[in-house]
Order: sequence, then C-alpha cells, then structure tokens
Amino acid sequence: MPEAQSEAEEAEPVDDLAALAREFTRAIAREQELAERREALIARLHTELEQLRRGEVERALDVVRHPLIRLHDQILRQAELLDSPLTVDELGVLLRALADETADALAGTGVERYTARAGEPYDPARHRPVGRDTASAPEEDRTVSRVVSAGFAASDRVVRKSEVFVARWEP
Repeated sequence: MPEAQSEAEEAEPVDDLAALAREFTRAIAREQELAERREALIARLHTELEQLRRGEVERALDVVRHPLIRLHDQILRQAELLDSPLTVDELGVLLRALADETADALAGTGVERYTARAGEPYDPARHRPVGRDTASAPEEDRTVSRVVSAGFAASDRVVRKSEVFVARWEP
C-alpha cells in the first residue's frame, strides 16, 4: 500500500504540471489572438488616417483650384470682348495663351481641363446645362448643342462641370 500511495503522490505533481501547461498554452493563445486584433485595428486606423490626409490635401488644393478656374474663365471672356490697338485676333490669341497657362497651372495641382463637344451625349456628371436649344432631329435630343466653358477634373473626380447648352427634340 505504501507503494501505491507513493505512485499517486508522484502522479499528482505531474498532473498539476500538465494542467498548468494547458492553462499556460490557453493564455498564450488568448494573448496571440489579442495581439492579432490589435494589429488589425492598427492597420485599419492607419488606412483611415491616410484617407483622411488625402481628403485634407484635396480640400487644400481646392482652395487654389477654384480661383484659378475662375481666372481661366475671366481671361477667356475678355478674349471674346477685346477692342484695343492690338488686333482682336492678336489679343484673342494672347488671352487664350494666358488661359492655357492657367490650365497648365491647374494641371500642376492634378486638375486637367476637358472640353465638351457639340453633338456628344449630355452627361449630367460632366456637364452643367446653362441653356437649351431646339434639336433639329430626334437623334440630337439630349446632346450638347453649344459649349460655354470647359470642365475640369482631378482623376475621375469632376472639380467643375463643363457648362453647355443642351439640345431637346420637340416633335
């Protein structure tokens, strides 16, 4: 009997050690899971921070873009109204060149000028209607009939829509 008791006493610490090892393994697994969650959270927050920064940069650039766009339009309007010692054609060329320079400045901020063309389909995402013309045929319905001003876009985002007249068919 003393032998059986001694074997039981020896088994008890081994069982205790095995239980402690299992508990320790579970604790490590929980810590690993928490660490993975923290890493995922950090990655998500980093992504959101980068998106926020990009949005702030876009808003800051818009502060510069919009006045340049207005300047662009004013120069082109003046080109159409000129009467000076220069010939109208010469001064028109000069002002158009200034408008091109302004467009180049805008391009430096990531904004490109685009021009609508008469006859192309009206696109509310890229065109702002400022007037209406009567279409001469049904296939001209809802097409651009005249272009008043160019549009400006930064990548796929329209900064300012092209101002156009839209043709409408009236049978």
